[in-house]
Amino acid sequence: MNNPESVKLEVFTIALKPLLDYPNNSLEDILKSIPGINPINNLFSEFVQLFINHIDSGYTEIRNKAFTLSTDTTEYGFDTTNENVWGVLKGGPKGSGKTKSPITNREEEEDLGGNVINDKYFFYLHFPLNGNVGYLFFQVYGGASIRGEFIQHITDLFKITGKYNKAVPYPILPNCIRDEFKGNSKIVEFNYITNILASSLTEDTAFSNICDKYHIDVSIKPKGGVNVTPDKVSVLNTIFSSLSLKNARLSDAVKKKVTLQNLATKKISKFELDTNDVMPRIYLNGRINIDDNGIPNFTELKTFCDSLLRELIEGHYSKIERQ
Repeated sequence: MNNPESVKLEVFTIALKPLLDYPNNSLEDILKSIPGINPINNLFSEFVQLFINHIDSGYTEIRNKAFTLSTDTTEYGFDTTNENVWGVLKGGPKGSGKTKSPITNREEEEDLGGNVINDKYFFYLHFPLNGNVGYLFFQVYGGASIRGEFIQHITDLFKITGKYNKAVPYPILPNCIRDEFKGNSKIVEFNYITNILASSLTEDTAFSNICDKYHIDVSIKPKGGVNVTPDKVSVLNTIFSSLSLKNARLSDAVKKKVTLQNLATKKISKFELDTNDVMPRIYLNGRINIDDNGIPNFTELKTFCDSLLRELIEGHYSKIERQ
């Protein structure tokens, strides 16, 4: 089960990379260079077929993970007019070295070697035929994901020997999300989240014997009805990060988040605080429905991506510094 609070959307540009002495640079040119593509047909339909075939013929294995297209045909689609393809992948880490047991019988074990521990992930790719840059939306959960493996698969797809190197991904953020973060909002709360050993808090063994490890979520909230604006996030985060709980410094927190409330709509949004900059992530809880297992409503998520794409096409986005 995934935590609904952790479900988020990541956005990337996917830029084609022709060789230095190659004169062309477009998806259309790449497709016309691939054997089996019929240039008489609708080229984007041909691209969709190529794209789907690569992820629908079984599990694609990259490193210690694997993924494939969901077998539910209602969970993917494409739009040749607007040059979009979207769908749901199932995948995750391979089960090598892992076992499973019934929760009622710890003695019974089954080796998971040769299996994939599946989760569901939504993707949405827009790539104009006459362009050299596409936009990829990829939904992830709080922990490990198949995002890196899927992006590697996509970038390899655009590699044509003697003409194009593998495409280059770059993380971006739609300006409307950035503006939601920095605009007409107030700071509601900072959270510094980490796990800590009981022994690091006290030498009292009676305390450690109760539980040897704790999940700590430190909440810091402005009081007194003052509207603290998001432009103060950086300075406040610097001060709060210098605080410590016994031997645990907040600067060492595994996750740092800030919660904002839009003053007009009263909508609450949570954002992640990065090391180099205060850069929001697109948390989906509150934007679309997410079920009790932490699985987003994929139809609503597709509609949300449609709305963000319009902004990206107009160039209204910011690059996110790589960590």
